[in-house]
Amino acid sequence: MNRTTILSVVIALGSLGLAIAMRPVEVATVAFEDTGTPLFPSFSDPAQAGFLEVVGWDDAAARATSFKVEQKAGRWVIPSHNDYPADGTERMGKAAASFIDVKKDILQSERIEDHAVLGVEDPADPNAKGRGQRITIKDAAGTVLVDVIVGKKIEEKDGFRYVRVPDQKRVYASRLEVDISTNFADWIEKDLLKIEQDSITGFVSDPYTVDEAQGKVTNRDPLIIKKEPDPNNPGDNDHWVLAPGSVGVDGKALDSFKIRQILSGIDRLQIVGVRPRPVPLTFEALQSKGFFVTPDGKRLFGNEGEVKALTDDGVVYTLYFGEITLDSGLALTAGTEDPAKTDPAAAGEEKKDANRYMFVDVVYDPSADTKGAAVDGGEPEGAKRAKQLQARFDKWFYVISDASFNQIRKPKSEFFKEEAAGSGPTAPGAPSPAAPAAPSPAKKKPAPAKPAPAK
Repeated sequence: MNRTTILSVVIALGSLGLAIAMRPVEVATVAFEDTGTPLFPSFSDPAQAGFLEVVGWDDAAARATSFKVEQKAGRWVIPSHNDYPADGTERMGKAAASFIDVKKDILQSERIEDHAVLGVEDPADPNAKGRGQRITIKDAAGTVLVDVIVGKKIEEKDGFRYVRVPDQKRVYASRLEVDISTNFADWIEKDLLKIEQDSITGFVSDPYTVDEAQGKVTNRDPLIIKKEPDPNNPGDNDHWVLAPGSVGVDGKALDSFKIRQILSGIDRLQIVGVRPRPVPLTFEALQSKGFFVTPDGKRLFGNEGEVKALTDDGVVYTLYFGEITLDSGLALTAGTEDPAKTDPAAAGEEKKDANRYMFVDVVYDPSADTKGAAVDGGEPEGAKRAKQLQARFDKWFYVISDASFNQIRKPKSEFFKEEAAGSGPTAPGAPSPAAPAAPSPAKKKPAPAKPAPAK
């Protein structure tokens, strides 16, 4: 075999080898191997959830925000709000159910550069441009059941959101209807006072003011009214009259419609924030919220007056109205101070809502209890209820909206209307229970402080 023939054979064999190497073969698809699988395969029962945290970003405050709900000692609380009780069983169930059977429907991207566009960057990253909402759910033992950053909605695919597991690059499009509120008011008991409008039999309105500079209470003119049968209309169960000793407005009669509006405001009173009361409760803590105790420690005043509501089981509520707060966000709902907070007026910001502190006190007045004595000589039901309520209210200062404050705290003139022709003034009926003296926080032995306003 000559040299030319040998070269031809070598070239032929080389070509054959190259053809074999380049022939079509089946290659496994790695990038899409988990498409369609559950996003959280170990989470199948909403009842497993014992902890929820939602981290977002507050553009106005330029900082990350955190809202948590947790089950402690068999009850739901809001840790970010000093463990204020949460009405969490039903709402947590809905929130947890949002992530049951959620799948990695479509692999959208594996590029970190796409995270901002899809809105799945970590909300705690101060340098991020497209932050999402990070949601974490754990069981009672602290095991993570869900940890995901939820990004933008996908306009062309109804019900789909971009999602990313933290510390991973991949972004998926998943069918996900998130039902999680981070609004404090959505997680708490809506019926704060546990009072029914129809059970209110007496009402005291005293819209005085406290002159802190002079150390005295001014404009005291309490209006005391009570509910009794209407002699001219026996079927009227909502007939209000002046109590003995209470002075009305000349030429005018009590306006039952306006009274019902005010009592409805008490019945439906909802809070927008809470602050824990320190133990022991001090004069300084009270005064910082606009509440003052007389030097003898026997009488509490709110700097914008008070109202009392007497119920048919002898429970007497006293609502004291204190100082305003211009806080917003977490600072409003939980009292968490923002170190970077500036004066809105100095910064040229729009005026914020003037919400107001409220102090709630409850006592039992047997003379106001129209439901009868206790069964078998035990403690009256009203007395038991008053103790339960007081144990709840003793722990907190509340914050109410300006709208609620204005609906409940009215000047005397607004309780009256022009008399109909030929009618006389509403006459008082039989003596009513005297407005009970407000219990004093002095029972908590507050520390000495500067003199508080006296009568």
